[in-house]
Amino acid sequence: MPSVEPTQDERGQRAIGLVVHGGREAARRSAEEAAERLRACGATVVACADDTWSQRHAEARSAATFAKGLDLIIVLGGDGTFLRAAWLARDEGVPLLGVNLGRLGFFSELEREDLPEAIERLVAGRWQVEERMTLTVTVRDEAGQRTATSWALNEASVERQLPQRLVVLDVRVGSTTFAQLPADAVILATPTGSTAYAFSAGGPIVSPRIAAILLRPVASHSLFDRTVLIDPDEPLSVAPAERARCLVSLDGRETLEVPVGGHVEVSRGAVPVRLARLAPFDFYQRVRAKFNLG
Repeated sequence: MPSVEPTQDERGQRAIGLVVHGGREAARRSAEEAAERLRACGATVVACADDTWSQRHAEARSAATFAKGLDLIIVLGGDGTFLRAAWLARDEGVPLLGVNLGRLGFFSELEREDLPEAIERLVAGRWQVEERMTLTVTVRDEAGQRTATSWALNEASVERQLPQRLVVLDVRVGSTTFAQLPADAVILATPTGSTAYAFSAGGPIVSPRIAAILLRPVASHSLFDRTVLIDPDEPLSVAPAERARCLVSLDGRETLEVPVGGHVEVSRGAVPVRLARLAPFDFYQRVRAKFNLG
């Protein structure tokens, strides 16, 4: 379940990071202006060295050390940029604040034109934190030995490795073999991810207040073509049948290979992603605006 808690109003000098979509001119300009304003307000500004924008007002750090000691990260880009920022920030517990650059995304908190006015408030630490559930994903080989572990904010997608071949995926929940699904893939999504790949595949929109893992077949070749909501604390695994070759895609940013005869375990992540909020977040208003519902 998401939780909201106040941050301290005063903690001395703030350290604020910027994650920027360098391929978008609006993002680069906004980052340069934000860095200058943040410095003028007394904040230390940190940039990810991998990002391509003018970082003259910022301390550049590698991705591995970027989030250490930061109070907040401002994300200038789309949802893909936000997912990259989440990957950088999660383990350090740093809240993320998304800035909309013209294409309304589910992670945006501010409009671009509102950022200059909000900077003083951000430097003072006047925001709240909302926590979003993540997934822990473990890949095991035929002998049950772990070969890889990672995590996702939106979804883990178990997919066929050979595009021309259908794959049958055995889905197990707890001690029950729930289904054998002939499909192109099976998506295992968080409620946050219900509006991403799972939605494109025909899944439902789920409030982030609900704790669940969505199981959604992609291009199912059976009569069963529905989404199942699973308790995130129930053991859940997906195994390619017939020794098929499969991959696990995590938020579209990382791919893990499933050994022949192996399987994938998915569970609630122990560490959430933290989102900074300047006002209470209205999920249904965001859905209404995103999908032009009137």
